[in-house]
Amino acid sequence: IHDSDGSSSSSHQNPKSTAKWAASLENLLEDPEGVKRFREFLKKEFSEENVLFWLACEDFKKTQDKKQMQEKAKEIYMTFLSSKASSQVNVEGQSRLSETILEEPHPLMFQKLQDQVT
Repeated sequence: IHDSDGSSSSSHQNPKSTAKWAASLENLLEDPEGVKRFREFLKKEFSEENVLFWLACEDFKKTQDKKQMQEKAKEIYMTFLSSKASSQVNVEGQSRLSETILEEPHPLMFQKLQDQVT
């Protein structure tokens, strides 16, 4: 990845790491440096909310505690999916979601919507 002046934006970035990013989005999102660079790009493209939604859903899937899962589900809904969301993502089917779904969350409840942003 290069800065606007053509110089390398990271002198310590491993070319093998960046080559993995090109292979799949998942590889890029598993690398903290890849996430950082991708977010920088998305900010410029006004699409950062998509990657933030994807990352929030990945974190949500790992949640075991039911109370924590309810809190995270509500946060995802309010931040990305509600009509008043601060970082609303544009995904098909979000209009059919209601806050009642948040009462009985399950790890894959956002999967179909998450798949639309990748």
